[in-house]
Amino acid sequence: MKRLFGRYALVTGGTSGIGGACARAMAREGAAVVAAGRRGLPGPLTAPAAGQVTTCALDVTDEASVVQRIDEMPALDLLVCAAGVGVFTSILRTTVADLRQLLEVDVVGTFLCAREALRRMAEQRRGHIVVIGSISSQRWFVDCGAYTAAKAGQHGFAKVLAEEARPYNVRVTLVLPGATDTAIWDGRPGFDRDRMMSPDDLAGVIVSAVVRPSVAIEELTVLPPAGAL
Repeated sequence: MKRLFGRYALVTGGTSGIGGACARAMAREGAAVVAAGRRGLPGPLTAPAAGQVTTCALDVTDEASVVQRIDEMPALDLLVCAAGVGVFTSILRTTVADLRQLLEVDVVGTFLCAREALRRMAEQRRGHIVVIGSISSQRWFVDCGAYTAAKAGQHGFAKVLAEEARPYNVRVTLVLPGATDTAIWDGRPGFDRDRMMSPDDLAGVIVSAVVRPSVAIEELTVLPPAGAL
């Protein structure tokens, strides 16, 4: 039996990387999935059927666009906040524009999508919000100053979100992945990508947490066998 049959899911950053893997994994479990991202189709949302993924364009930092997309969903049972960007350099070389871009996507984008999803989920008194964070919000790595600052802000927001969502029977899961082989590593020499997790493996772990409505997994650290990085 498909464990997410009859559920509607919205995945931001859902056209590639971890978000794309989550969208596919949820569809395989029977969910009707909207994968929203910069590579998505512009224009009005096309509602997906059970077990299918449709795409739409979405800038998670644009409040009006986020409100519109979530209003367009025929129903909303699951939200995965996977939109993200990466800037990796020393603090001395990091610009204010770099930091602001990371904060806008990871903190403001997560805030906007989660807030609007919670409005709908609170009314129906059920739902699940998954926030894709990073192990860098708990462990410290060089050349990650701005990235860590943004992920730490996202981490703190997700913790408060879980507390405020609980009275509405809405679960929140913060996922803290270690190194995952996505495009965020392109152009960064010195890392063995063969030792990283695949996005599909990580998505499988996330789905396993989502399909268990009788438990609340509020924080999930997932690392490759070799360690965080």
